[in-house]
Amino acid sequence: MDVEQLQALLNLIDDPDPYIQSHIEAVLIQAGQAAIPLLEQKWLEATEPQVQQRIEELLDLIQLEIVGHLLYQWRMGAEQPLFPALMYVAQLSYPSLNIAKYTSAYRRLTHTTWLQLPSHGDPFEKLLILNRQLFVQERFQPEVTRPNASRHYFIHEVLDTHRGNSFSLTLLYYLLASDLGMQVSVVSIGSHYLIRYFDGTLHFYIDPYKKGVVLLATQLKQLLQNANLSDNLAHYASLSHPYLILRLTQHLEEAYRAEGRPDKQRLYESLRKKIDVQL
Repeated sequence: MDVEQLQALLNLIDDPDPYIQSHIEAVLIQAGQAAIPLLEQKWLEATEPQVQQRIEELLDLIQLEIVGHLLYQWRMGAEQPLFPALMYVAQLSYPSLNIAKYTSAYRRLTHTTWLQLPSHGDPFEKLLILNRQLFVQERFQPEVTRPNASRHYFIHEVLDTHRGNSFSLTLLYYLLASDLGMQVSVVSIGSHYLIRYFDGTLHFYIDPYKKGVVLLATQLKQLLQNANLSDNLAHYASLSHPYLILRLTQHLEEAYRAEGRPDKQRLYESLRKKIDVQL
């Protein structure tokens, strides 16, 4: 449909006929990005709260379709870089998110960290330098007041506020370490996330939520035993990029549920199911 046809369709947005509503929804979702400015203008012109609410629901459904398609294309790609996928997930809550701004901020952080690294050095030394750059020079901090609030799961919020929870700080640390050529992975123990380094001989863990504290494999085993958890470290598998994105949608779904925001909860539940099917 062209713009005039879409506008004519929007004039029926308050029609009580469910068939008409279903047709409007299908057409607008198919129109995708092109329908968003028309819906936003219609929202400004609307005087009835129920009409505005319906428009908000339609905008959410269109955004869900857009983000779901972006993640599907990403999932089908050979490399699956993590940072763009994190931005796609954030766009479901922040449709106008300035991705270029945050990509630039992340690249600046990567570059300033790279400048501190020696051309030669063992992995442990390089990770200690990354620790200092991230938690001393850049002053990234763990969020302790409301760590499970939805905003603290978004990587752009971490870049803005320099605060994050166990999941988001670990993702940022992992992104930097990986882009700087360090062979690390992310593991989870319950709801807590750690960076793992293992090269066949050297085996240790880093906890970004505790400002980069280093745990040898033997130390982590002892902590797990003290917590009555399995101390077989092979049980805690490294999380691939698609599974990290799946975890992010799960965390956001739970966070929005706890915050009493059922609209956002349903959106991320739907996105999680889309990703689940792909996996």
